[in-house]
Amino acid sequence: MLINKLEGFLEYLRNKKILITTHELVDVDGFVSCYTLKFFLNQYFKNQQISIFFSEIAKSTKNFMNKFNEKFPEIDFSYNQDINISNYDICLILDTNNISQVKFPNKLEISSLNIPYIFIDHHYAETSSTSSDRQSIDLIYDDFSSTTEIILKIFEYCNQKLTPSLNTLMIAAILTDSGFFKYGNNNTIKNVSNLLGSRLNFQDIPILLRSEIDISEKIARIKGLQRVEINREGNYLIGISNVSSFGASVATLLTKIGFDISIVVSKEKLLYRFYTRAKKRICLKTGLHLGKILEEVAASCNGSGGGHDGAASLTCKAEVNSTINKIIVKIKQFL
Repeated sequence: MLINKLEGFLEYLRNKKILITTHELVDVDGFVSCYTLKFFLNQYFKNQQISIFFSEIAKSTKNFMNKFNEKFPEIDFSYNQDINISNYDICLILDTNNISQVKFPNKLEISSLNIPYIFIDHHYAETSSTSSDRQSIDLIYDDFSSTTEIILKIFEYCNQKLTPSLNTLMIAAILTDSGFFKYGNNNTIKNVSNLLGSRLNFQDIPILLRSEIDISEKIARIKGLQRVEINREGNYLIGISNVSSFGASVATLLTKIGFDISIVVSKEKLLYRFYTRAKKRICLKTGLHLGKILEEVAASCNGSGGGHDGAASLTCKAEVNSTINKIIVKIKQFL
């Protein structure tokens, strides 16, 4: 249980210089959970050094940041893009439970510097890549639809007050990572309701998350549709495609136009990234969990993978067709 671990977690952080970070191409949930955790720790510990490091922020997240600052100009979203890890006593890694998804400057590896790190995450993880002496402190709970909700529970546990701007930030993050409740549960809705209270208007928040699709993403979507292959298993349709970028967007689009499950491959430098999506009703009906499947496939191809039941990704160097076949074989076991 999360609550049972929080006292030990907070005590471990006392009197330490803390670095907070998340995965590369920071999404809204990673971004918000880092900032709200920093706010909490600054209030809780007072005079401790606490910094945020991001390697690269996703374009959609930057768009959200700009819109949010128009509404709340007093919020400071400053962060470090260059960091000396040895200046810190501990690193808190949010919104991922795989160290390979965190990119530090100059190809530094946190493990080589003997700095302890703690994962705070909501993705499924059969095994954690953290050091064994930290596993008792890791906060990894896949029954939350976003990492931000874990941070919210820390605020609640310590009876710390949230400002309207922080409430708005948290709601936005929960909405994006739950697919506007599509991948959420009853607690997701309760958390948003509690954050709204009587001070905020729900309809104001989706406006902050809206952005026009630029021409590059439009082209990627069109190419993804042009290249799609249909794989049928009984009454279920699996769509398989490839694009050079915006793989997650294309995978989501395929499920919107009629596919029950989608697999989209993108080549990123020397690696391949596989994006998978599944309709929620398929997951509920069959027990399909793409996050578990991709973690299993990742173990067999020396990659990193995981995620939710209906949305997951895998990064590896393995041959594309054989990897897709492994994923499909495991998916078909549930159909």
